[in-house]
Amino acid sequence: MSKNEPQRNYGISDADMIQEARIMHGRFLEDKAAFGNFDNLFADPFAENWLQVINNANDAIRDNFYEADLTEKTKIVQDFLSAAKSHFQKVKYFVEKAFPDHKEIWNQFGFTDYDEARKSEVKMILFLGLVYNTAVQYKDNLLAAGLPEADIEKIKSIKTDLSNADLEQEKLKKKRPELTQERIAILNQCYDAMQKVSKAGKIIFNDNYVKYNQYLLPNERTVKKEEVVQPNNQPAQ
Repeated sequence: MSKNEPQRNYGISDADMIQEARIMHGRFLEDKAAFGNFDNLFADPFAENWLQVINNANDAIRDNFYEADLTEKTKIVQDFLSAAKSHFQKVKYFVEKAFPDHKEIWNQFGFTDYDEARKSEVKMILFLGLVYNTAVQYKDNLLAAGLPEADIEKIKSIKTDLSNADLEQEKLKKKRPELTQERIAILNQCYDAMQKVSKAGKIIFNDNYVKYNQYLLPNERTVKKEEVVQPNNQPAQ
């Protein structure tokens, strides 16, 4: 793992961390006066700002924009790839009609390269360039065989469309680390706010066993939520 790769500051799932933050925020609202008296850092609008941070974190883990966008761009690439395959079959038909049994000319159109090209958009882009240039070279023969000139130009247009779609897809893939870094920064901001409240809460309620445990961070918690607590604020033996 790269040293520069963003790291979460907590050891639980994102969803669990956010849920813990919401629970602690609710307890903070009940004890807001005690926190405010302890440190004016926790005076208004701390609670409101903290809630916004929690909501931002929740939006971050629920935001499927990247995956949805990548799926859409991938579909566009696949659609143009399918169009390229289909159109080549039409061109191939008229090449064979114009040059029956002239396999040396067929090979100039990339007939022997097609099986590899059809498996990859990158290879197909190069393949279409070859087909187009060869079609222009033998344009008169293809027109005489019945292939419309528009279909010759369509080879070039599909190549351009496929190339542009592939570029957009690759640009989005390269942007993913940046989006991941932003997402983790938002999540860490949520946890950092919870850490501040926890640190203060454990001091404020040092003599109150129940309250003290309510402000423990998930990794610090040693008492199960359902554990019975005695009236003197000591755990059951």
